Amino acid sequence: MKKNTLYFSDSQEDLTMASALLKQGGTVIFPTETVYGLGADALNPKAVEQIFLAKGRPSDNPLIVHIANREQLSGLVAEIPEKALILMDAFWPGPLTLIFKKSSSVPKTVTGGLDTVAIRMPKQPIAHKLLDIAQIPIAAPSANLSGKPSPTEFIHVKDDMDGRVDAIIDGGNCQVGVESTVLDISGETPVLYRPGGITKEEIEAHIGTIQVVTKAKEGETPKSPGLKYKHYAPDAEIQILKGSCDQVKNYAETMAKQYKTAILTFDEFPSFSGSVMMYSLGSKDKPEDAANRLFSALRFLDGENIEYILAPEIPDSGVWSAVRNRLYRAAGETIIDLNKMSILFVCTGNTCRSPMAEGLMKMMTQNENCTVSSAGLYADGAPASKEAILTMQGFGIDISQHTSRQLTPEMIEEATLILTMTNAHRDMLLSITPQYKNKIRTLADWADASEDVADPFGGDIQLYQQTADQILELLKKGWRKHQ
Repeated sequence: MKKNTLYFSDSQEDLTMASALLKQGGTVIFPTETVYGLGADALNPKAVEQIFLAKGRPSDNPLIVHIANREQLSGLVAEIPEKALILMDAFWPGPLTLIFKKSSSVPKTVTGGLDTVAIRMPKQPIAHKLLDIAQIPIAAPSANLSGKPSPTEFIHVKDDMDGRVDAIIDGGNCQVGVESTVLDISGETPVLYRPGGITKEEIEAHIGTIQVVTKAKEGETPKSPGLKYKHYAPDAEIQILKGSCDQVKNYAETMAKQYKTAILTFDEFPSFSGSVMMYSLGSKDKPEDAANRLFSALRFLDGENIEYILAPEIPDSGVWSAVRNRLYRAAGETIIDLNKMSILFVCTGNTCRSPMAEGLMKMMTQNENCTVSSAGLYADGAPASKEAILTMQGFGIDISQHTSRQLTPEMIEEATLILTMTNAHRDMLLSITPQYKNKIRTLADWADASEDVADPFGGDIQLYQQTADQILELLKKGWRKHQ
């Protein structure tokens, strides 16, 4: 049911009304120093259920409880370890969430059924004042639709949550820009589950070595938000690119010829030509700027109807770890190594065209960091055709041991580039695996040509020779073009 969402300012009167809504079991979105949070009374199971409904969030994904002062902590946790006290002295209030063994008063709807609870004390003045007026612990995940980029600006919240919650407090832009660091101190060894504005290095400076876990195991209930499901993702597909500036530039400009493409860069990067949209996250020497801009960048590019967002590798240290964690989660761990290509040729039966293309490409790239294979849409384990074997012998290539392979989803996923012999092959692949449209092309299109590579099956050796010459010419053009 659509709600009549109220909009509040940061005035004392408005915050008092917002706190009253929370006490009545309502949902209120409020700004924190990290991102906007979608809040409800943490001790009211029915109120907490409204959070999951508003976000469309899986119920096994635990929530973070926000408190105004340490006195509230004792009623929520079973014990407070010594290391927790050290970290609270150093970083509370602030963007650090600590996971404790929970008390019986905390509903399991808040904890995803776990016996631990995640708690933090926000530093942002509006959040702190709201919590102080309400005097109840507030469960509050990020105030976005589940899986989408977290909101760091008021307009982001309004776009996602108008009509889904009881009230929204306009607090301007958030300062940090990525969610809080999450550290589990409920066991013997502290475990960092989510990097954030408080870095691993800063934590270890106070309590010594900690463990890092950033992904939940299969079938395991996550102890922290952001461990199990694809998070922070815009509508566009995101790819992380590993390679030199020239390799990244070439890849982006090639992608932009087919799709509306943007790349996240830094101020120091050179400009790209063509139709690639560039969006800077700031200086590569200022990770705090990148953290602050990341979610806004993803939402802006969605507003531009970008189909593919490309991003360079991100370091895994300091605040960069938080940026890397969010970006890689948004990409669903889709990482393309431009230093090592994996090319897959596809035809119908994998007995003529694609094995010849495989042999010729291996000959051309024998000194390159490149793997080459082939498969068929309807392969049945047959050998290469006699004519294809004889034709390849003329190039000094032996495909006599080739056995046709049926194309599988695993082959498609593992390849960095899939080249089909015809438009019909490409269209069939796109119809069954549209999520891989960025890497499925015809051989001709890859070489900036237009003609299909026709099937020589049933023809004489001369026709096979003509087909091989056509394939070789397209391979040479395409390889030169993309190097």
